[in-house]
Amino acid sequence: MTATVRLYYPADAFGRLICWRLESDYSHATIELDGTIYSATYPRIVGVGPTDPAFGIPPRNGHAFTIRLSGDEAARALAYCKSMLGTSYDVLAMAAWAFRIQSLQRPGHAYCFEYVYDALAAAGVFSTSRRLVTGEQLLNDLYQAGRVENMALLAVDAVRLRGRITRQKPSISIPVPKVNA
Repeated sequence: MTATVRLYYPADAFGRLICWRLESDYSHATIELDGTIYSATYPRIVGVGPTDPAFGIPPRNGHAFTIRLSGDEAARALAYCKSMLGTSYDVLAMAAWAFRIQSLQRPGHAYCFEYVYDALAAAGVFSTSRRLVTGEQLLNDLYQAGRVENMALLAVDAVRLRGRITRQKPSISIPVPKVNA
């Protein structure tokens, strides 16, 4: 079984502002499981079909990575994603990023990178989850876990990824979210 993690480049001025603050090339992330793309997008977490133009690559630009999961892992990731549908986007996370204050984030809510990380942690891919995490850190952790099936980056992008990771502030480890699969 596989999942697809998509990391998106900014599509507007707000996306570029997000990238600037995160010190990241990516402004958004989604995860696709069982034919549905799950996304923590303002104002709430949604699940959409793979042809939805707001979440596909293309029309948006970015990279899509195929992630290896066992059947049980995929079921846990899917259960987590479904359990969060309709939950409001963590707007306070923006302030948390701006001031690096984790306590500003609301428990049980997530922004896009955290949502994807939580789904994979709930699946068992990671032993902890993360807060104040960037797309590059998520991708690096997936590579370190040996879960990425396709190297969707050009050599120049891989070098840029390494440079970004070394300059970004470290994410904060938290316990894995509980999920019933």
